[in-house]
Amino acid sequence: MSRRKVIISIVLCAFASALLKPCDTSAQGLSLRTNLLWDFAAAEPNLGLEWAAGKHWSLGMNAGFKPWMRYLAWDDDRTNPAQWRNLTLVPEIRIYPKQAYDGWFLGADFLYSHFNVGGLQFPFGVYSAVKDRRLQGDLWGGGLFAGYSWWLDRRWRVEAEAGLGGGYYKANQYECAHCGAKLDEVSGPAIVPKLGVNLAYNFTARKIREEIIQIIQPVIDTLVPPVEVQEPDPFVWNLPLVPEWKGVAGQLAPNHPVLRPSSEYKPYTPDRILRKEEGALYVFFPLDKSVLQRQFTEGENERDNGPVLDEIMDITRSILQDTTSSVSRIQIVGLASVEGPEARNQRLSDERALAMQHYIQDRLPVPDALFESVGGGEAWTELRDMVEDLIAAGGGEGLSVAQLEEVRRIIDTENNPAKREKALRKLSGGKVFKNLLSHVFRELRNSGYIRIYFDYVPDRNALMVNQAIDLMEAGKVEEALQILDVVRDDDRSRPARACALMRLGRVVEGVAVLKEAAADGDAVARGHLREWERHEREQQAYERYLEELAEYEQLTKAHTTN
Repeated sequence: MSRRKVIISIVLCAFASALLKPCDTSAQGLSLRTNLLWDFAAAEPNLGLEWAAGKHWSLGMNAGFKPWMRYLAWDDDRTNPAQWRNLTLVPEIRIYPKQAYDGWFLGADFLYSHFNVGGLQFPFGVYSAVKDRRLQGDLWGGGLFAGYSWWLDRRWRVEAEAGLGGGYYKANQYECAHCGAKLDEVSGPAIVPKLGVNLAYNFTARKIREEIIQIIQPVIDTLVPPVEVQEPDPFVWNLPLVPEWKGVAGQLAPNHPVLRPSSEYKPYTPDRILRKEEGALYVFFPLDKSVLQRQFTEGENERDNGPVLDEIMDITRSILQDTTSSVSRIQIVGLASVEGPEARNQRLSDERALAMQHYIQDRLPVPDALFESVGGGEAWTELRDMVEDLIAAGGGEGLSVAQLEEVRRIIDTENNPAKREKALRKLSGGKVFKNLLSHVFRELRNSGYIRIYFDYVPDRNALMVNQAIDLMEAGKVEEALQILDVVRDDDRSRPARACALMRLGRVVEGVAVLKEAAADGDAVARGHLREWERHEREQQAYERYLEELAEYEQLTKAHTTN
């Protein structure tokens, strides 16, 4: 018996064995199919058997046999040089993620084909060796494929599948399709495409929902209600007001407390304790001098005014160059220590304040009108506050608490500055005054309090966004959205605009605005987007719970009725 007849016999036996299996109760899930593309496009009869070996996978065998020479069985045109005969066997395995025979599937197959092909031209230039020659031999190969299965009714299905593989062939080569001497034995790799539209018949009918319910009903007592899920609270928007843009001055102010908006200006009064006011800058002077030096030595201490002077100049220069903020006032209060004649100390404090003003004006074009340079005279208020701090600390600077309390009493009870100084000099034989002179008075010899006040152009967009936020809190969402549409080009409006859109039911638009702002680094938008996505997950979980509960109640009711 020839090899071809042996292979044909094996195929026929395999098909016969498979077709008998539906009679066996173990053959549940057996399906018979044919590839319509093979049947009509290639004129090759074929059959396939598939067996659902598990819930998600199956085994199959496909076979095609074309015994006649021409493309069609009734084509007897001897002038046609084309010849195409073959026998093909394709075992395969499939994986169904959802359920066998239902939906998407992935597969792998192995291919054997005995072929006799010549005088044919295939698409895309594949198998070009058979265009002018005839090959007769065998092909082995394998590949991967994917597809989808649709149920037409309870037994019939349609499948679409496509894949690609490779193989190896070995054949005899002849001169022409029907005749000619053997030229050579050839072999080599081959591309094996796979494309199919299958019509399939299942011997076991597909179960429908009513049958599933009938199966469940006898065991209804084993059903349990779904785990309860609480309905999430309504989503809450917490929109902070947009910070008003205050120009360069507003940007510098957080890191340089010496800067204050003009609305916080306070004129100098002798009762103010300047040393306790946040952010004030001080420049120190040598004893009995009003000449401003960047650096000088005083006793054992090195006085370095350079960093303070540089900071004042940098801040003032930056604001002067800005177009949205401006210097409105530079307040300088000169001070002197309390030793010596009061008139002399008053004049010295005036000169020290002017020295600081002239230092700035020599380097920057700041007019006199922007300065408030005041001589605060003798710094008795500052001295009393320093003594108070030393008392609270339990003494210091070589002085006991009792001595410091006596100093405080003299300052509080003696109104004449000259007599006050004289009384201090007499304490403890002059030891108290000597310690004050060495450790405390030197801190009072300075240009005093330096504060820079600024104005800025009102931030119209920020004011409008904040107005819209207030309107939304009052329930006037549509009115708020109209305002936000006017400033929609300002990125700061995006979180509020997203809120307005979503509260008006335009959720898709609102989420898109929120995502865009979050992607650009808007911290407010990022926080709201994160909370919205969490709320949506909780809402979906609650809706699934309601569906499961309704289904459970329906099944329970149907069982009770029966």
